[in-house]
Amino acid sequence: MNNENIWKPHPRQEFALERLEHEILFGGARGGGKTDALTVWLTDYINNPRYRALVIRRNAEDLSDWVDRATRFYTGLGAKIGYRPAIIEFKSGAVIRTGHLKDDQAYTKYQGHEYQRMAIEELTQIPDEKRYLQLIASCRSTIPELKPQIFCTTNPGGVGHGWVKKRFVDVGSPDTPYIDPISGRSRIYIPATVQDNPTLIENDPAYVKQLDALKGTDIDLWKAWRLGSWDTFAGQFYKEFKLGFHTIKYYFPFKSNVIVGGLDWGRTDPFSTHFTEIKTIEFEGAKFFRATTFAEIYGVDKMPKEWGEIIKQIISNYNLDLSDTSWIRCDNQIFNPGLDKSKSIADQFVDYDEKFRTLLKPASKERIGGWENLHNWLSVAPDGLPYWQISEACPNLIRTLPALVHDENKVEDVDQAGESHAPDALRYQFKHLKWIDAKLGGIVHPGGEKTQLRTAEFIGSKQVAIDLKAFETPTLPAITSESGVGGVIHH
Repeated sequence: MNNENIWKPHPRQEFALERLEHEILFGGARGGGKTDALTVWLTDYINNPRYRALVIRRNAEDLSDWVDRATRFYTGLGAKIGYRPAIIEFKSGAVIRTGHLKDDQAYTKYQGHEYQRMAIEELTQIPDEKRYLQLIASCRSTIPELKPQIFCTTNPGGVGHGWVKKRFVDVGSPDTPYIDPISGRSRIYIPATVQDNPTLIENDPAYVKQLDALKGTDIDLWKAWRLGSWDTFAGQFYKEFKLGFHTIKYYFPFKSNVIVGGLDWGRTDPFSTHFTEIKTIEFEGAKFFRATTFAEIYGVDKMPKEWGEIIKQIISNYNLDLSDTSWIRCDNQIFNPGLDKSKSIADQFVDYDEKFRTLLKPASKERIGGWENLHNWLSVAPDGLPYWQISEACPNLIRTLPALVHDENKVEDVDQAGESHAPDALRYQFKHLKWIDAKLGGIVHPGGEKTQLRTAEFIGSKQVAIDLKAFETPTLPAITSESGVGGVIHH
């Protein structure tokens, strides 16, 4: 490596600097020495006059911090630093440019450029994978001796936590190359913790104690910052969500129970629809509702008619019909006609099937209350299970719900820059479901008598009274058939 007389890598840093994969993600916990490694990694080709690199950080303030650190390092190599934005020029003519992600369109300014190396600090601050792919499309090389590579650093957390975890962490074991089956490009995740940075420990021994102090006050934050855990992270909105506890195997609903849906419209952004069964559970004298989200429709670039066909097909896999659904709560905007006075999205669904006329209902616009309501449903019921469980037939909901983060400017809300289409669809429907804390008396009649409930009490519509027995789960033989999307159905 260049500059060994100035800076010597620790073993984890050296391992990262020697990698040949196209994409490298280095870090995970705080204090692992990732920024120093990135700064040195950029110097490999500085003696080539045609070398161009790009450093990306979240905002101008963070970028200034990196430039200050880089200036101290690169000036020792004879580099000159220009500003607004910072440009680092070496004697050979090699150039390192910098940029920040101040808005959604910031990525487009690099389109058409060629950067043989691209460094991205705090990768999880990029909201979605699409923008990341658009950004790294500019990392390419027409110069044989300059191999294009991307070097990313991050800690768990941030609005892009979910897609970064899926792309780098979940695809395989740490320190092991992964070959993307579509692009054929390689990538690797290299974890590092403060223990991998002896220089920091020697110069600031109290830093480790500072991290460990979190264990007694916020165990999840401690796991993320100290251990580099990707299962919980700083800023996570639904920290209580746990795979294997809130998720179950593919589930077959019963017509005798209430079926409701939620729909979040999207064309270039994902379209998301989910269906949930509501049933009554009796446990040690307490009765409460349990919700099971059993079906998911998710995708892009389809017309309402096409989505209508898919919705009907998916719910038919569960031996259900549109008429078995009480309602589908939707984003209010789908009921508005287009600017050219064309038919609304809702009317286009109705054109496909008249049943959608009574099924599609406007959802509450109250975001804060909607998100808070999901906290209630994720809590633990008297029988030790959550009030709300999600079938594995809903992979996008399971992926994006725990990845939601707090909005920094409005902590009671989620950061809307993240991928929230599936959670939005659930927020729409659950805002119109009545959650009852069975631990505080639940729905047992004060006199101890079995009571009747009106559906208005828990699905927000005025219908006839329904006896609780109508919501009890009947005993049926196990169903083990597999039928594709929405398939693999059993209890």
